[in-house]
Amino acid sequence: MSESSSAPADTPLVARADFQYRWRVYAIFIVMFGYGVLSIRDGFYKWPAENALNHEMIARHEKPSEADHNDAAILINKVLGVLLPAISLPLFIWLMYRSRGAYRLEKDTLSLPGLAPIPLDKIQALDKSRWEKKGIAVVEYHDGAGSTQTATLRDMVYERRTTDQIVDRIEKSLGGSPAPAPQSEGG
Repeated sequence: MSESSSAPADTPLVARADFQYRWRVYAIFIVMFGYGVLSIRDGFYKWPAENALNHEMIARHEKPSEADHNDAAILINKVLGVLLPAISLPLFIWLMYRSRGAYRLEKDTLSLPGLAPIPLDKIQALDKSRWEKKGIAVVEYHDGAGSTQTATLRDMVYERRTTDQIVDRIEKSLGGSPAPAPQSEGG
């Protein structure tokens, strides 16, 4: 995560939603919703009809071409057919909402989707404990009323290189030091 090349300090930085992240969200939705629709077809219509046809063939003393689908498989398909489409749409909406807008650092002001602009001089700490492995940095700042707030920067959701540059610039504005390590109690 620290591979970013520095841009001049007065250059505005804009990290838009990452194309790969959004592509993955679309793929997850299509797979979950599609599998759910196929499970509805198999669990509610196709497999029960095939079982009924097999039972008719057995009643006429004919050998069915396929074995019956067991009740557990039909039930599992019914459950997946109901749950997957019901889960996939809200999940898709939430993941796309999470990647709305852009991170913007311009004129010593950090703008994040859904939050009021944050002047760099109001930022108190930068927690990079999950930065190297997960690309998640948490900014602690004081809002206009003086209360402490947090904002999260994720370099998987927004353009990685620009997000890395924004985090580097925030770190430099704090004097180059990330958030202090939590102190242990009792010593």
